[in-house]
Amino acid sequence: MFTEFDEFLLNVGYFDVLNMEHDSVEVMSPETKHCWIMKKFDKEGYPGLVLYHSHDGRSYHVHFCYEDQDIAPAVSEIMSHDRYQKKKLKLRNKITKVSNRELLMAI
Repeated sequence: MFTEFDEFLLNVGYFDVLNMEHDSVEVMSPETKHCWIMKKFDKEGYPGLVLYHSHDGRSYHVHFCYEDQDIAPAVSEIMSHDRYQKKKLKLRNKITKVSNRELLMAI
């Protein structure tokens, strides 16, 4: 059920492919170590794709649903999520490097 272009996007080097079946693929993002499942479906003639997200690779939740079976928007969403997580981590690291004394002096 995955097209040649889908397989190209999955194997271009951004993801670690953990499991691939006929209608779904589980990948890990090396940037954040978050896991994702892209599951294609066709319910009564209405094709779509569900993107599941997990921080630990065990408990998944629905992250987004698409009205088409193309995985390119899901790949883009994952990459966008990784950029957001990296910015958040960078900001958190800057904030935690301030000592309590420096914080009190700033107030």
